[in-house]
Amino acid sequence: METRININYTPSKTSEVFGLFTLSFQGSDGKVHSVDTKFNPKQLWEFSRDTSSVAFDLLVLSMIVYNVDRAVLRLSNSDDGWKRNLILLNVPVINLEDMNKGREAFNKAINFLTGDNWDIHFIQADSYSYNPTKKVKEYNPQFFEKVALFSGGLDSLIGFIDEASTLSIDKKILLVSHMELGKEHSDQKSILKYCRENNIFSNKYEQVLLNAGLKPHSWNIKTPTESTFRSRSLLFFAAGIYIANKISPQCQLIVPENGTISINIPLDSGRRSSCSTRTTHPTFIKRIQEALYTIGISNSIYNPYRLKSKADMVLECCQDTSKKAILKSLVDLSCSCAKRGHNVFWDKSGIEIRNAKIKHCGMCLPCLYRRVALDTIGLDNEALLGTDVLHGIKFNLDNKHQKRNRDFNALLYFLKNRMNERTIRQELFFNGIIEKQELDEYTSLALRSYRQVINWLKKKATNEIQIRAGI
Repeated sequence: METRININYTPSKTSEVFGLFTLSFQGSDGKVHSVDTKFNPKQLWEFSRDTSSVAFDLLVLSMIVYNVDRAVLRLSNSDDGWKRNLILLNVPVINLEDMNKGREAFNKAINFLTGDNWDIHFIQADSYSYNPTKKVKEYNPQFFEKVALFSGGLDSLIGFIDEASTLSIDKKILLVSHMELGKEHSDQKSILKYCRENNIFSNKYEQVLLNAGLKPHSWNIKTPTESTFRSRSLLFFAAGIYIANKISPQCQLIVPENGTISINIPLDSGRRSSCSTRTTHPTFIKRIQEALYTIGISNSIYNPYRLKSKADMVLECCQDTSKKAILKSLVDLSCSCAKRGHNVFWDKSGIEIRNAKIKHCGMCLPCLYRRVALDTIGLDNEALLGTDVLHGIKFNLDNKHQKRNRDFNALLYFLKNRMNERTIRQELFFNGIIEKQELDEYTSLALRSYRQVINWLKKKATNEIQIRAGI
């Protein structure tokens, strides 16, 4: 089963607004489904003032891949309910020769990222007429020393604190964010608003947002969309590279993500392979870096925390008194939760959730790892969680029909049955980490990360939960 997606670009009638990309494909029902995309690169363009470079072609490609990933539902467009065969036709690029050089490298990288088979076909695009003049912000790229991704999560907050604290005199860091659903943007705004109001890193940072996604009301036929968001990091990386490339070909893109989440060891065999998210996996970063080099982009993607757990990140940030104070003042404004919109299933009532402004479910793996990390500095606060998995009310580890207990059950199962060097090395090798030094480093990271989880459970969990974890 294959899905052929045609990309059509309609130029805007005004240079103030970017043109319109439309996706169309034949669905499993035999009908042609089409949808428009939103692509507003204004804030990025204000910094780079560029729509003709290979870095801009990369941005357009990543936006299209992200939207195709969202538009084509896995369940009805694959033979096994997961792996799709996606043929992208007529992807417009300005630098056709350069982008064709990277075509196979991009296919290989994106295949690993989303767990599908991608086949991308580029065509020559006409020059874009985009050149906004209304309410345009002015930048001097020479004042910027660093570029970092900023999602509003705990890892990106620590990355911001660490990097802003080591800037050269009179230099700034540019924070790059993606806005589509709005929830993450509210976290980012809250953090940066607090910084402005309390003179934290004054004149040391700026933020730019890329607004990109599907226009849900533009479907010609009502169509269910994919909710796994596997390709979002490609769009995030492309936005960052587009900015970093303007500063200099040597400017790194800083991707702050703890290594435990990056390698994402499957907690049970059912989570193995492509079904396990790979957004910042070392193998994906290596492959997308190879694709960038192939098309002539030399900026590197760098994760300074690739060998750190979230707990390591928190502890090391707090070794500096000044950074510790900043982190403690901002941490509750950050959000790590993967399922914040599902609060009907939380133990706390709607009134409690609204009054305490709770935005963490407490049940997903990112929430659990966040608790372990914050506990190391005495900030694991059950009152700020929708559900305390260690003392569940509606949450029940024994209820096999509850989807919300699956992450914690899987984690406990892993700790008891799979937390050993042999299993971890096998899983790492299976996911493309094959060099001995890397295998040794990531195995050590994983074992340390899960020992930190065990220490947290020993301190806070009931005897029953500890027994489940093999403690």
